[in-house]
Amino acid sequence: MDIPTKEHFASFPLPEQLAQLPRVDAKTRKELILSARNSLDLAQALSVEMLFYTLKEVGLADSVDLLALASPDQVRDMVDLDCWRRDQMDDRRMLAWLMLLDEAGSSKLAEWLLHADSELLVLLIKRHLEVVRKADREEDIGFDQSRYFTFDDQYLLRFLGEGQPILHLLLERLRVLDYDQYKYILEESLFALETTLEEESFRWRTARLADRGYPGYIEAQEVMRFVAPESLRLEQYARTPLRPLYFASNEDQVPPDHALTLLDVPESFLLRALANLPREDLVQIGQDLAYLTNQIVIAEACDPGELSEVRRCVELVHDYLNIGLSYLAQGQESEASRLLHETALRPFFQVGLSLILRLQQREQQLDTAFRAEAFPEWNQHLDSPFRETCDGIQRQPPLFFRGLETAGEILYRRFQNCAEVQQIETILTYIPVWFAVLRRWGLLPEDRTIAGATLEVWWNTAFARWLLGRKVSLRPLNRAELKTFQKKLAAKTLEKEGEAFIALAATQLNLTDKETEALRALATHASERLHEALRVNVDTADLRFVEGLLVAKQE
Repeated sequence: MDIPTKEHFASFPLPEQLAQLPRVDAKTRKELILSARNSLDLAQALSVEMLFYTLKEVGLADSVDLLALASPDQVRDMVDLDCWRRDQMDDRRMLAWLMLLDEAGSSKLAEWLLHADSELLVLLIKRHLEVVRKADREEDIGFDQSRYFTFDDQYLLRFLGEGQPILHLLLERLRVLDYDQYKYILEESLFALETTLEEESFRWRTARLADRGYPGYIEAQEVMRFVAPESLRLEQYARTPLRPLYFASNEDQVPPDHALTLLDVPESFLLRALANLPREDLVQIGQDLAYLTNQIVIAEACDPGELSEVRRCVELVHDYLNIGLSYLAQGQESEASRLLHETALRPFFQVGLSLILRLQQREQQLDTAFRAEAFPEWNQHLDSPFRETCDGIQRQPPLFFRGLETAGEILYRRFQNCAEVQQIETILTYIPVWFAVLRRWGLLPEDRTIAGATLEVWWNTAFARWLLGRKVSLRPLNRAELKTFQKKLAAKTLEKEGEAFIALAATQLNLTDKETEALRALATHASERLHEALRVNVDTADLRFVEGLLVAKQE
């Protein structure tokens, strides 16, 4: 991507400048804004989220010069995003923001004061200061006025804990700017309940965030609801033009558009489909993506002030959109572009999520079926990576086991594309076939408590017995038999003999093509473990540590 020089960027009209900024990293974005001749207009034309996460990514302490350009409404809304923990005000962050505003220029702190909710100001004072009317204590002989300070000789003030110079400065500024408001704040702090103040402040903050696409928790959970992908009717989700945002001041607000900026994914089906769309579509889809991300931030109970948590939500939205769009477009990029042009993003997200949830339902159905057959420990007899795959599917949310893509991996991650969903669907289809075939061939022993007894071990043991004596059984190999087995395979290829053994099973058990395909997948994984046994020095090895097939531990 070509990054415009500062001189070139400055020559663009404002709309083109705004279109260029999301395409660069946060540090470059900040530098381009500050270098522009219209830097004030440019900064205040950004969405609250775009400006906020630019400040966060660069670092608030290193972005005071950019913060100085923010409008009072932008500052108020950024404080809304950053200074609350669910329904409680975060005093530490609030005080940090006040210090940043003061550093950005005395006018910024004054602007915030005049735009802040009065309940929030009262709450700040009540938490940090004791307020006393001087007139109420004039006849109190035991009252020590020297412990207090005052700005007007009417209200005496004292910090309840560690002194906060920024609050001292805040009240001094408020007294000068609006003495009536100053008196109102101090009077309210005398009698108002802290819980009531916090509830009212939170209510105002919640109302503003709702206008920016942050719904209540219960409403946000709706997007996480399962939908049947096959019965979804996309015409019900036709894309409609996004309406401008209006707040109480009736000012036209810039809608959120930050999600694509925060997305750090090098390549995906979704991004390729987006690349085929005109800019006007991308603007609208970017806003739609931001609204959807905001909804997920609430649904996942994330902190909108924590950049890492918001990035995680952006990536989650991308991954589920990527899966759902690929499924509904049947992997065709041109069709995906058409769907994105015509349809809102929500159904793609829900389909992607639902496809993953359906994997979980499928695994639960497997477990129920095995338990009905008095086989509750079935999962323990799966080999890696299939055992971990089933464990990952049962997590909340279901996760993809990375050992399926990289041998030796032990970690999990979110599902990222439709191919991974299809891969797990295939595995879940194979698992009951594996158990059924081994049972029909008499290879599921009654005693399944032997340590390390798995499907692949049973298959490899039966294969070794067949190669040694043309009989299929699970009798463990002794040292001499293991040595003979190694010699026989040294003269023949494991792949060729393995295919012959699969053909034998298919013939004797009258397997269908799909059952044979499933069995071949098991045999392929089992052969990888068999290679380890073939490399053992049988003459000197401790047979207790030979894995991959059943070996007699006693000579």
